Amino acid sequence: MQRASMILQTAWLDRRFDFNQPVGVFPPLLERLRGTPVRAKDLVAGISETVLATRVNGKWSVKEHLGHLIDLQPLDERRLNEFLDGAGVLSAADVQNRATENANHRNVPIAEIIRRLGIGREQLTRRLEALTEIELKRNALHPRLQTPMRLLDWLYFLAEHDDHHLAKARLAILSGEREQSTAGRGNQ
Repeated sequence: MQRASMILQTAWLDRRFDFNQPVGVFPPLLERLRGTPVRAKDLVAGISETVLATRVNGKWSVKEHLGHLIDLQPLDERRLNEFLDGAGVLSAADVQNRATENANHRNVPIAEIIRRLGIGREQLTRRLEALTEIELKRNALHPRLQTPMRLLDWLYFLAEHDDHHLAKARLAILSGEREQSTAGRGNQ
């Protein structure tokens, strides 16, 4: 039997979602979203900037995974506005992730990445705290999934996306530490 740490993580674009949660899950979802920067900060504590910037086998570094969440903040704001304005279809995400690929997150200090992630999440969660039950039930079509989702479902989707990238970042730390360890042994 495979240990949990060895189970291959499902690619984000291969994930399937059931959007049938009661509105009462909103408070825990809000806490998950609010806690993403705190969990990210805890994840990177004590890890060198070199490891956090290391790409192994062409995969994103820790800084890129966390920076990606920052890169999506304008889309998150736009989608929230679309729900509240009664849009029928949400704005599409760039599945090529050009913003992250071009952002050069690997050269940004991790403290700055965590700071920017925290500011963005604080702004988003403040807006979310003011929502009514009626607003949480508004729906729109998600363009990639081709399924209607309520604003509440979109928040679940966001929280799952955060956790997906935090898990990927943890794996990137392990890979980066192995890479640095191997490189260090080669110099002895």
